[in-house]
Amino acid sequence: LPLPLTALLGAFGIIAANSWMNTPRGFSLDADGSPVDVDVRKAIFTPMFGPEYWHFVAGVVLTAGYVVAGVYATGWLRGRRDHYHRLGFTVPFTVAAVLTPVQFVLGDSIARSVFHQQPLKFAATEMVWKTDTHVPEYVFGRLHPDGTISGGIKIPQLDSILAGFSPDTRVTGLSSIPADDRPTATQATIAHWAFDIMVTIGSLLVLLALWYGWCWLRHRGLPRSPWFFRCAAVAGAACLLTVECGWITTEVSRQPWIVYENMRVSEAVTDTRAPALWAMLALVIVVYALIFATFLAILLKMRTRWRTADERHGDAHAAGTPEGDTPYGPRRTTAAAAPDHGSAHGDGGGR
Repeated sequence: LPLPLTALLGAFGIIAANSWMNTPRGFSLDADGSPVDVDVRKAIFTPMFGPEYWHFVAGVVLTAGYVVAGVYATGWLRGRRDHYHRLGFTVPFTVAAVLTPVQFVLGDSIARSVFHQQPLKFAATEMVWKTDTHVPEYVFGRLHPDGTISGGIKIPQLDSILAGFSPDTRVTGLSSIPADDRPTATQATIAHWAFDIMVTIGSLLVLLALWYGWCWLRHRGLPRSPWFFRCAAVAGAACLLTVECGWITTEVSRQPWIVYENMRVSEAVTDTRAPALWAMLALVIVVYALIFATFLAILLKMRTRWRTADERHGDAHAAGTPEGDTPYGPRRTTAAAAPDHGSAHGDGGGR
């Protein structure tokens, strides 16, 4: 319980800061540009806080689910079909599969919130150049400085429909904002590609979740196809990519502002000298490298302990359940291994 609570509180702090940068509230500026009349509650709970927070939390939980399930999917493809691997895959994948369509709806909601609260950011993400109705949607493509778009797939009127449920919805274009106050064409293209990659992967994960749900409802078991487990094995890495794409979208599309319409990135650059910045970066890298090395060493030690126990106890140990003695790492296949609990459910595909 303390660890999930800590994670939720950490997400609260991160998203409170980021949502304030996107839709700053709870203060005013005096003649010198200093903040006065600060209202902490309004500064924290900005219009974008709710949509961003739940989108972030759902994304982190389903990413963790797919990453953990991917480990056991890999073991399943390698022939490890015992109860331990079945349970290790089913529990996290079920959580992730349930959250995937929920996350898709939350993502649509936050995009519409951006349309209403940050029209410039929406225009950059969707590469909308001129303010108009019946605006088309471009899947990928490239925005040029003159406002033309090359490449990509053009879907007529879809952007207006997605923004306001009607082709008559008026969408603000980048050209309506002075050039110094809006993202460049290159920045808009980067944000657009990051957004499209995120949506594409999210759509594929919805299909994967539906595949899983259909097989479970129909057979009360896991899908038979090895292609399902191949997709599940890479789903975790795909989710990590979507998380990065989400942050790229929200940060690049807000340029040149670090605090939307209040403070430019150029005004927030630290006056700390370069050697100090490099030293801090190196320290962070070293700390995280040590954490990762420790984590990896523990995993390898756990794996060695498991296999050593198998060799020491032989068939007598192998006949037991993986949860009985040393539940760490993959078990070796032996003649006396426990029966395949999954085959009774029709999920033995890919043998």
